Amino acid sequence: MIAEIDNEIMELVADRLAVARRIGAMKVASGKKIRQPETEKKVKERIEQKAEELGLSKENIQEIFAGIIEASVGEQEKLEASLKEQKPVGKCVIYGGAGGMGKILSEMLHMHGYEVTVMRSSGAVLKYPSMEKTVVPEDAGFVIVSVPMKITGETIITASIQVPGKRIYEICSMKTRLKSAISRAEKSGSEVISLHPMFGPGIRAIRDKPVIFCGKPDQFKEDPIWKSFEAEGARLLTVPFDDHDKMMSYVLQFTHAMNIIYFTVLSNSGIDVKLLEQAASPICSRQIHTAKRVSQQDPQLYFEIQRLSDHLGQMYEELGVAQAELIEALASESSAKFKQLMEKGKKYFEGGGKVG
Repeated sequence: MIAEIDNEIMELVADRLAVARRIGAMKVASGKKIRQPETEKKVKERIEQKAEELGLSKENIQEIFAGIIEASVGEQEKLEASLKEQKPVGKCVIYGGAGGMGKILSEMLHMHGYEVTVMRSSGAVLKYPSMEKTVVPEDAGFVIVSVPMKITGETIITASIQVPGKRIYEICSMKTRLKSAISRAEKSGSEVISLHPMFGPGIRAIRDKPVIFCGKPDQFKEDPIWKSFEAEGARLLTVPFDDHDKMMSYVLQFTHAMNIIYFTVLSNSGIDVKLLEQAASPICSRQIHTAKRVSQQDPQLYFEIQRLSDHLGQMYEELGVAQAELIEALASESSAKFKQLMEKGKKYFEGGGKVG
């Protein structure tokens, strides 16, 4: 148990250092000094206050965090030196670069030496990170489309016209409906690569977050976006383009739907959520925490993820079948059918594959 807690602490420290590097990049971009005494003072005061709330020794906790703060500053200073010495490795254009995911990608590519130009929905062309007005570079190496799902297709076509003959990356959560737009862009001379970062703009770090590329494993070894995510420690995997949306019906749609159903049932129950949280078992606490986070996401995005999939009907049919199996098992005087459902789930997770 102690080893498990130690590992969790180290994972959190790694996340903190990753966030510190992101903050450091913005300090360098804005010309601010890495060392900010007033900020460090506020951090120490916050740590002391939390230590007191938890009944911990202020001195011991301050000693622990002094090392973490120094490590964070050290990461920022290394990044500052690296960015100042770094020569531009290329140029890119990001449609939607001022949005949540666009900012994450702009930040990552800027730290990796790319000159990033942001295309806003208003038509404004801006230089990242100063966000000063500029023009679209004629020698851009590639384009990223990071816009709302409903306009991804038309933006791919626009990008193929405005920045012709370049590689276009799109990060839409659903791919099948983009086939026509991708085909049209490729006929005009662009190459379109579909990928899907499996995280939102609120992440602390890209490290160990999955990023799915649509294609074959050996297709992306020298790809600049693949290599940038790889350098950040992302968990990279490939799936065939035609398999992506079916996988997402379970990874995204089903998972989101179950959490929406969960918090809808709770909100209709009349039970005070504070009382529920106080009484919750560890498993229930984790479920409440997850459902709460889902409830705070962008409703339009989550609606589009549900609505714009060609697998929507099949997913809810499967949900209905599973619900009927559970109801049938509970209607029996014997626990045999219920045990079968539990055993089926156990075998699935242990075996890592389909269980008939």
